[in-house]
Amino acid sequence: MTGCFSWWPRKEPSATKNSTEHETPSTAIALEGGKALSETELHAGDDRQVTPGTTQYASETAKEFLKALESMSDPMPVPFLKTFLTVAVKVLEACQEASAIEENVKDLQERVYSIMLVVVNSTVTPNEKASVELRERIEKFQSVLAGILTDLDKIKEQRKWLLLIFRDLNKDRVNRCVGRLAEALGNFQLASQLRVETSQLRVEDLLAKIKAEHSTLRPQLDRIEDEVKKFSQPHNAPHPRQDMPSPHHIFYGRESLVNDIISLLRSEKTSRVCITGVGGMGKTSVALAVAEQAVAENIFSNEYVFWVPCVEAKSPDLLRRILYAQLRITAKSYDSLDMLVTDLDASRQRRLLLLDNFETPWLSGSGRDQAEIGDILVRLAKLPHIALLVTMTSGFSPGRIEWQHRALQALDADAARDTFETKYRDAGGDLELNTGPELDTLLAAIGHIPLAITLMAACGGYQGASPGALLREWESAGTSMMAGDETRSMDETIRLSMERSVVQSNPEAFTLLAILSMLPAGTTGQNLSWWAPTVTSLLAAVGTLRKAALIEFEGDRHFETSRVFVRPTIQSYMGHQDRISAEIRDQVHDACYNFVLRHKSIPDDHKFKADLEAIASEEINIQGLLMEIPVDAPRPNAVDALIAFSLYQSWTKPSTVVASHALEVARAVYDNPQLTDCDAAARRVAVAHQALGRSLYMLDRYDEACSHFEEAAARFKDLPGGADLHSAGEAAMDLLDTWMYIGTKFISDPELKSLAREAQAHLSHDETDKYHVARGLLGFGGFLWWSRRRDEALETLSAAKAIFEHLGCPASSAKCLHYMARSYGLDNQFTEALPILQDASKNAEQSGEVLLMCCTRSMMVAYLMNLGSYEEASTIFPRLLSLAQAMGSPLAIGQNLELLAYNCAAMMDLPGARVAYQGAQIQFTKIESIKMGEEGVDRCSENLKMLESITEMDEDIFSELIKPYPMH
Repeated sequence: MTGCFSWWPRKEPSATKNSTEHETPSTAIALEGGKALSETELHAGDDRQVTPGTTQYASETAKEFLKALESMSDPMPVPFLKTFLTVAVKVLEACQEASAIEENVKDLQERVYSIMLVVVNSTVTPNEKASVELRERIEKFQSVLAGILTDLDKIKEQRKWLLLIFRDLNKDRVNRCVGRLAEALGNFQLASQLRVETSQLRVEDLLAKIKAEHSTLRPQLDRIEDEVKKFSQPHNAPHPRQDMPSPHHIFYGRESLVNDIISLLRSEKTSRVCITGVGGMGKTSVALAVAEQAVAENIFSNEYVFWVPCVEAKSPDLLRRILYAQLRITAKSYDSLDMLVTDLDASRQRRLLLLDNFETPWLSGSGRDQAEIGDILVRLAKLPHIALLVTMTSGFSPGRIEWQHRALQALDADAARDTFETKYRDAGGDLELNTGPELDTLLAAIGHIPLAITLMAACGGYQGASPGALLREWESAGTSMMAGDETRSMDETIRLSMERSVVQSNPEAFTLLAILSMLPAGTTGQNLSWWAPTVTSLLAAVGTLRKAALIEFEGDRHFETSRVFVRPTIQSYMGHQDRISAEIRDQVHDACYNFVLRHKSIPDDHKFKADLEAIASEEINIQGLLMEIPVDAPRPNAVDALIAFSLYQSWTKPSTVVASHALEVARAVYDNPQLTDCDAAARRVAVAHQALGRSLYMLDRYDEACSHFEEAAARFKDLPGGADLHSAGEAAMDLLDTWMYIGTKFISDPELKSLAREAQAHLSHDETDKYHVARGLLGFGGFLWWSRRRDEALETLSAAKAIFEHLGCPASSAKCLHYMARSYGLDNQFTEALPILQDASKNAEQSGEVLLMCCTRSMMVAYLMNLGSYEEASTIFPRLLSLAQAMGSPLAIGQNLELLAYNCAAMMDLPGARVAYQGAQIQFTKIESIKMGEEGVDRCSENLKMLESITEMDEDIFSELIKPYPMH
């Protein structure tokens, strides 16, 4: 047979990679059965190839391996071992060269490795001479290896193309070699009574066992281990193998989570852990920290922790190949997971597989691909000794496995600050960092997301920029300033999530993402239909975005009441790079205006409290969108929504930001030369003045409030379409309340009385309008109370109350009852006043107006203390102080803290009294420019001086304390 092709002319092989692309019939040999061998295939093993062949590699590696084995000669007193190992290495060389029948030879190689290690394990006991019996067994084994080597040499002598022709014959020959080897190994183990079952242990396991039992040989065994890895590394590896990254040295705020996951990995029952979260949340950092600690705590040996980077595994086939490569398992085919599972199942040694960035295989392919990926996970999870630690940029864990799911949240404020400071100093070369409030504002703006923090800190450190400068840059440039590198930039992280096939398959998901990116506080599932009326299937779009971790879900797990939101980094990415169309922007703004106007009401409306709750659920979103309204060209309903929201805030959480913007926009519309509806525009300006005045009043800025009330009253009386006396009367009543409250005018001042009469007249000008008639009576009744005309006040207020109760107006009823109770208080009739105050409090609670709820409770506390009922008064403070805090008024907070301090002193609670007085003093100091603030500071200072000089409270000291104001 050898000579039948000897006449064929030899052709030099081409060194180019694609030398076989244009073969002609003259360059191929026809074989029996019609199969052809190319010239390249004939010379596949030619030594003149440009790259080193398998034979060359095996020869060099075998030499190094033999050197490593020879290094053990001195500590191993077995003179005949070297000869045995030399023969074994030659068998391995021959196996490596017989690559044409690779699938059989690889099994033979694995067995020979195991045999060498078993023999080494049998002979490495120091200072003991090998027995004659052991020597006989090893020599018999050596003769078997020598016979196998002879057979392999015969196979090697054949030309490559003959190996292919007689593939089955050579395959049988190798099978017989394997059989003889297995029989010899069995006899060797039986005779030596070894407990190591090499058919069930991998080479790495045997090495680990030997190293554990013979520590004196560790240097030599380390060399052997290194060479085994080189020698056994497949040259046709299914995928380039990657080393596990080192854990990040900047790692704050995740210690408890790492410990939690470690506790799960200790037990096989809970060792399937999936870490999910948005891009940049630090999932890989946590996983690497877990792996490092698991090794440190001896849960897993270092050689049994495998990192499986899945970022390139866009198909089930790629995932399988990456698994084989990272786990260092060679198979004849990588189309199946069978060999990998068999290999992992061969040893019960616990292993940890860290499947990093698993969102790529799970979310990149088709539904069929996902099912196949799920099957891979299930097969791995069925091996109880294989622990799985998965990281995913997603909101859900993958597959049909009982995962221990840990959704990664943003860092807390302290951890975020520590991370920023450390990275900033690293980047800036120990540059000093200003850690003032601007840093906290910056960290909140980027959502406390670890990647965003490190990139922002690096930018600041490199440039020497302050947190304030970085914040301004963030507001103008957004995520584009967080450049990092190709794999760690914030934009790239978000882009990858948006380009997942699961997102691309649902066009409505992009629409919903754009809408939610305009809502900084997110929204409830119930309100989502308001913001996204064009999305036909909200549940499907939400589900898609959650899978890709572009939105998050927070709450009680019920869709209607849970909050759906987008992280600040994604909001910025969408907003700063024109990823939100003008059409969607207009739609969201219109939805905002309609939402506010639909929930527009006044405190006496039966739906006012429900409207307050609805607007409160969207307050941050509404304020953000309203502040985007341009002054020069507002959309329809924009000004009305601005004013309505300003009034809402004046009744709940007063703020001048929106109210001032509303006035500015209203004025701009009114001053527009193209204006068509002058009366409506003028009315909006008047209401805007009144809304701003009410917020200023609530914030204790009384002089400014008065000027806006005066302006509002004047404009209502001078509307182009005719005066609106009801609105003018309400503005006048607001002005009257402010003047009386701050005492800038004496109660006997004719101007004050004139204003009271004017307000009542305007409100009552239409006698058929009972509501406004009663409002006029309420305003004048308040003036009578301030004038200390008790009986007249009670008569007037009682008449107003009767009308309000008949009409079902809780807010105005509460205000009437509040003044009536205080009328009794003027004469120290506190017992008579308390039931009225309780009724007032119930009405105030029903209305939902925060100021009324606070005032009625505050007065109730004062009257209870006047009656000596300090214990009962103490039960009211928790709710009272929370209401005062919600109002944001330094005066209200200061007055109620002063009441608390006095009540603590009455109950002999010296520490409580001191702390409350100190808090009250701080609040009064904020408004020291007005009379009530100045007087509050003086009272608290005097009382604190007295309390600081004592060690124990008693009745005498309490009697000397200055009482709070007001107490009646």
